[in-house]
Amino acid sequence: MRTYLVAAAATVAALLAMPAVSSAQTNVTVSTSVTNFCGIGLANVAGGNVAVANGARQKVTTLRMSCNSATGAKLTSSAQNGDFKSPAGVLINYDWDLSVPEIASLGFAPVDTWPGSPAIVTNSGGYSQKLADGIYADLFLNLCYNVPGGNGVGGSQGDNTNPGSSGCAASPSGPGAASAPAGTYTEVFTFSLDPA
Repeated sequence: MRTYLVAAAATVAALLAMPAVSSAQTNVTVSTSVTNFCGIGLANVAGGNVAVANGARQKVTTLRMSCNSATGAKLTSSAQNGDFKSPAGVLINYDWDLSVPEIASLGFAPVDTWPGSPAIVTNSGGYSQKLADGIYADLFLNLCYNVPGGNGVGGSQGDNTNPGSSGCAASPSGPGAASAPAGTYTEVFTFSLDPA
């Protein structure tokens, strides 16, 4: 009988302790961090060498840009020569423009370049979920076809329905693409995307 009483007393003590256990609280705090990231790359070609025709406004490449900076992104677009250049130093003038449908402020309208022309700096205007996920930008060129003179606004360019800037008619650095000496002409474009 004594053994039974001890067991009963232990059971009563366990029952009395249970409410204290059920009122305990457990907190789990979980945190994560997101690294500041801005990146840009070629979206539709394997390398950076592209051949273009002379004259008509044409898409050269598509860039893919993404940036999750809380302050937004700054895009710097540079042209190395300012004109297409042959090994002999002959230049062909052109307009360039960058179309960014998702965030138009990162792009720019057709503009003429010239040797020594400054980089074009554009801004996303603050954080954008679209930009953080990744957006696309199309680079267009409009080579001056026959300069000076000819039909069309801004001199005779290849696409008179979309003549671009007036750079082709404004004292070009060299002949138009139609009258330039035969050969290969190159230009190097550089794009960098950084936190604003």
